[in-house]
Amino acid sequence: MASTQLDEQLRQALAEAVPTAERWWRASRDVPQGRAAALLARIASDPAGPAFLLAFVDRVVRPEDPRTAARALRRLARTVPASLPAGLGLLVRAGGLLAPVLPRPVIPVARGVLRTLVGALVLDADDARLAPGLAGLSEDGVRLNVNLLGEAVLGDAEAGRRLGQLHRLVRRDDIDYVSLKVSSVLGPHNPWGLDAAADRAVGLLEPLYRSAAGQRTPVFINLDMEEYRDLRLTLAVFRRLLDLPGLERLPAGVVLQAYLPDALLHLQDLYAWAADRRRRGGAPVRSGWSRAPTWRWSTSTRSCTAGSRRPPATSWPRTRTTCDCWTGR
Repeated sequence: MASTQLDEQLRQALAEAVPTAERWWRASRDVPQGRAAALLARIASDPAGPAFLLAFVDRVVRPEDPRTAARALRRLARTVPASLPAGLGLLVRAGGLLAPVLPRPVIPVARGVLRTLVGALVLDADDARLAPGLAGLSEDGVRLNVNLLGEAVLGDAEAGRRLGQLHRLVRRDDIDYVSLKVSSVLGPHNPWGLDAAADRAVGLLEPLYRSAAGQRTPVFINLDMEEYRDLRLTLAVFRRLLDLPGLERLPAGVVLQAYLPDALLHLQDLYAWAADRRRRGGAPVRSGWSRAPTWRWSTSTRSCTAGSRRPPATSWPRTRTTCDCWTGR
């Protein structure tokens, strides 16, 4: 009975989602595409393009020390994707040669060039610069999902700094939606000690969730993940947080990775828990799906495992396979 009811709910959701997606698609055709947006789309369609842009943001734009950024630019200049226009590619390569010698004049120019490409997607997290960027992007009533960028967190000090930045975002009046990964605030932990890691993560994130619930407009927090090893941990932390006294009526969300075959079983468990939460008077929760190509990380990790006991892949082998699985083909 419960399975039949769930299937009917999914069919109703699909019946509403398809017309909505079609309406968005038709509306998007009337929006003029700027030169920078067209160039960004061209680079994003290149398999090597997104990795280059992310590395540029993380390693050239984000560091405060121009010498550190210059060394990174020199390395990135050797991996310019073919989708980059010839003139822009030449500038990047020239910057890679000159930056180690003249970091202070070259790095600001390189950062300015990139901001013309991703200015509508990546904002400076500095308090003074963030406000006008958020105001410009949300002036048409658009609700923004703010996500802190950065390299993988490798130590407790960096995890604490990232958590402090999230607290500052949640307290802002111009932000009502924040996404984060449990791994970005937890720091190093034993992957086999799920309960201990979840307890520690809940202890770290509980003040953040209570701060979000206490804002004049409660801030919606979305838990995201990328790797298979974070799947069970993220879901355990999500459920434990929202079952805490005082957080039962806080709406929140979690994103599952569609390219993980295990995700379906966890989704079903999540639906059952969410339905029980609603029956107890709790707020609804939102589940999102990502089919982003981070399956390459799982494949690469598996390839690095030596010996005859190499574990099976934890993800579908291709993005197309992921789509076929969820559409029932």
